[in-house]
Amino acid sequence: MPASRPSQGTNLVRLTMMNRVTSFISKLREVSTTSLFLKKHIPLPSTIRLLHNLYPSVDWSRVDFYEGLPWFTPLVAPYVSAQALPHFYSFSRYRIYLKKYDESRGQCIADIVHEAYHILQSMQFANGYGVGFFRGFMIYYNALFVKYGYRQNPFEITAYNQEYRFLEYCNKNGIAAISPPLKPDAFDDIKKESTLVFKNYPFRYTENYFVLAATVVFCLFVAVIKPVADLFVLCVSLFPTRRFSSEAVRQFNKLKQRAKA
Repeated sequence: MPASRPSQGTNLVRLTMMNRVTSFISKLREVSTTSLFLKKHIPLPSTIRLLHNLYPSVDWSRVDFYEGLPWFTPLVAPYVSAQALPHFYSFSRYRIYLKKYDESRGQCIADIVHEAYHILQSMQFANGYGVGFFRGFMIYYNALFVKYGYRQNPFEITAYNQEYRFLEYCNKNGIAAISPPLKPDAFDDIKKESTLVFKNYPFRYTENYFVLAATVVFCLFVAVIKPVADLFVLCVSLFPTRRFSSEAVRQFNKLKQRAKA
């Protein structure tokens, strides 16, 4: 008995899946070409001095600054414009990412102050040491994220409060958020503002311990899979998906028209 041919509906389902996969790969390729190899940013001496004054217990030689966001951020958190994360290929280092650095603007400095507060938080867990994503701060952050989401996460609430206090300080001292440009000595006296200076971050976990155990596994998984994911994204960035994606879309639209006929 001759084998039956796939129905038009089956072909449509297959091409729908193909279209979704190629669209995802195209999106991945798009973000990888701009975010896989980010430009390292050297902060102004005044910015480093500010961070030393606000968070004197942090070893800022362990922190690097990058312009742009990691390739995965636009895919999993498109609302994020700045980020502080562990260096995925280090036991001790961290990175602060901003879409765009402009340290002549008070708002940019406020974003750095916010992300630097996360570095302070990170240093409270085993002094910030770990393997890539598998660090105390990331485990607790994600455990709280499961219940509270992003904006209501206690780690974010305190970081945003610090950012708002900093902007209030700027407003009180006539320092503009946008223009005119900041003077190099604009924040030299900020260490006298006791509400902005933090040497540590008191923390006690009181939520569900099964969730905490699950996030331990999740962070370990990310630490292991990240090199594989980076290699895959690198391959995608080198693969010409545009022609393949266009052909899939053409076939998909053709079958849709037949189905309507």
